[in-house]
Amino acid sequence: MIITRLFCGLGNQMFQYAAGLALAHRRRTVLKLDVSWFHEKNSEAAHESYSLSCFNITEQFATDDELDRHRGLQLNRSEMWAGRIARKVGLARYAHLLPLGGHWHIPSTFAFDPRFFDLPDGTLLDGSFQSEKFFTPVADLLRSHLSFRYPLTPAVAAMAARIASGPSIAVHFRRGDTVFMKNYNREGMGVLQSDYYETAIGRIRERWPGATLYLFSDDIDLIEREFHPSGPHVFVKVTQPWNAYDELRLMSLCDHFVIANSTFSWWAAWLGASPGKMVVCPEPWFANSRHDARDVLPERWLRIGRGTITSPEQPVVPRVFSGPSREP
Repeated sequence: MIITRLFCGLGNQMFQYAAGLALAHRRRTVLKLDVSWFHEKNSEAAHESYSLSCFNITEQFATDDELDRHRGLQLNRSEMWAGRIARKVGLARYAHLLPLGGHWHIPSTFAFDPRFFDLPDGTLLDGSFQSEKFFTPVADLLRSHLSFRYPLTPAVAAMAARIASGPSIAVHFRRGDTVFMKNYNREGMGVLQSDYYETAIGRIRERWPGATLYLFSDDIDLIEREFHPSGPHVFVKVTQPWNAYDELRLMSLCDHFVIANSTFSWWAAWLGASPGKMVVCPEPWFANSRHDARDVLPERWLRIGRGTITSPEQPVVPRVFSGPSREP
């Protein structure tokens, strides 16, 4: 059994699930989900709740006893040695009858470590695993798991048809927590500014000048007031705040992508199935962080300097864009 500990929002949970699926597949064993964080957390972010039920995954949740066992909290010395000896002498098929002993894996860095695939059966994964390198061996299987479970609402279906009607570019603006929560804005992610988006959109439109921009955000009304791109564009407002998966689904239907420094739009771009898709992403991924983000962005994606970064000396204000608005 492999257990993966889930925490934070939907995009983060998708990375954690993907890594768990890859390791469980490698070990030919079952994957179970640890959702205890959502019962114990004291988070300011309203979106941080268990969210994977929107996908066609097999939801098997780890029990408290299984979590303790994988953390090595229930085993005495004799039980641990019995399990190890059974596997050593070729009795692995009987070893599952004995306590396995805990292996609680907490990675020391965000960067990919190829030794990840050497982790044994009986591992509890407790990390972010924000790189496709952790799940490349099961990419096709993962896509089937991350297909959407729920039917489209009429409004979402109409927008999906509109997106499918011609060349499309999904543009994602991450607001909310990156602005109003100190640990995201000043000490972690930072807020992307208008120069990043103008440059990124310009690069894609060099190749597809007539493509329609579909603009997505967790504060779409603010973006509509302050960002006025040239050419055809649509501010997407058909999704309900509590159905974030519909926004992810619509974004993934687009042909090309301008993503924010957000795991949410990262996954929309990765799930996008358009042949020859172009993905533009910000670099660096983190504004001010100790995390090693070298493996977050796939090498095939086009990296653009993120422009002005909100720093600890700058006030945290709702406004993203400055200067005169440009009419479409």
